[in-house]
Formats: sequence, structure tokens, C-alpha cells
Amino acid sequence: MKKMKLRVNRQAGMTLIELLVVMVIITALIVLITAFLRSQIFKANDARRKAEMRRIGIAAEEYEKDNNCYPLPNLVICKPGTGLQPYLDKVPCNPINNSSYFYEHEDSVCPSWYRIYSNLENTLDPDYINGLGPAGVYSYVYQSSNAPDLVIVETTPPSGGGGGGIPGTDFYGCFSGACTPILWDPTRPGPECDPNFQNATCYGQCVNPVNECQSWN
Repeated sequence: MKKMKLRVNRQAGMTLIELLVVMVIITALIVLITAFLRSQIFKANDARRKAEMRRIGIAAEEYEKDNNCYPLPNLVICKPGTGLQPYLDKVPCNPINNSSYFYEHEDSVCPSWYRIYSNLENTLDPDYINGLGPAGVYSYVYQSSNAPDLVIVETTPPSGGGGGGIPGTDFYGCFSGACTPILWDPTRPGPECDPNFQNATCYGQCVNPVNECQSWN
């Protein structure tokens, strides 16, 4: 009777190898679920970016109809975000770092075209194009129909939708009424403050204190 009881106990327990196999299976499932959820979050963020950039673009088109020019960058920043009213109640910020989307336009006080850049987190998105914008640090663009042909810069694909590199383009911001050179922040990626301009005169926007260049973070 004692031998039979011992045999039953052995059959009911788990060996170390069996326990390790179970742990490996559980770990693999956790990794797969985490990867799936991460992918879904990336897709949701990218869908939001695309929708918000399209809203900004539509507002810019309505602005152009009334002013015969597309807006300058000081009207397209998300803080306070009221520059495109009444065409857009609030200019949205990037959902990840809460900064303004990078706005590029014809070098003119009365721009005839524009582009809005951002980075997509899902590198498998069909709209993902590596090497867009200054130094090729962006991967998605929304632009006016008459914008010049895109130039794609050969770069190392950004990890997780981020950007790298420092553009050769000079950027300027308003400080105490003066148009002053500003730096590029590769962690954004983008100029270190908003609103920023790609012209050494800031298109005369520094006379208005509301256009002081403020840190985005």
C-alpha cells in the first residue's frame, strides 16, 4: 500500500523540465500579446496623427481661400493653438510628445504651398516613407496639392517612429522682438521652440510679442 501511494504522488507532481516548458510557453505568450498590443497602440497613434494633420491642412486651405496665402508657422503651432481660428478651433499637438507638427512652406511672407511633417510609429504602414523633411528625419507628410516634388534623403530608418540627424537648414525664432537663430532638437525631432521660421527675418513676425519662441516641452 505504501509503494502504491508513493507512485500516485509522483504522477501528480510536475518535474522541473515540465515546469520550465510551461514557463517558456507563458513567457512566449506574454511576448506575443505585448507585441500585438504595442502594434495596436502604434497604429492608433498614427491614425490620430494622420487625421489631425489632415484637419490642419483643411484649415490651411480655407485660410488660403480668404487670404490668398497659406498661413505662416506662427499660426500653425499647437500652443495656444488658436492661430487658425475660425477655420480650426484648436491646432492639435503630436499625441506622443505634445509638440507642434513641423510646418514647412514656401520661403515667402505669402506662401503659395505648405507641407506638414511627422513620424509614424508603425514602419509597416503603407504611408510610411523614410527620409522626408529636413535631413530626412520624418516619415510622413501631408501637403498642399501644389507643393514641389518631395526630396527623399537616404537615412537609417528611425527606430519606433523617431527621427535622427541634424538638418542643414537654419531655423530662427523670436526673442525679445529680435529674429534669432535657434537649434535643432533631434529628440523631438524639430526646432527647439515654437513658432520657428526658416528665414532670418522671421517674416517680420517678431514685432508681435505673442510670437515669442517658446520651448515645446
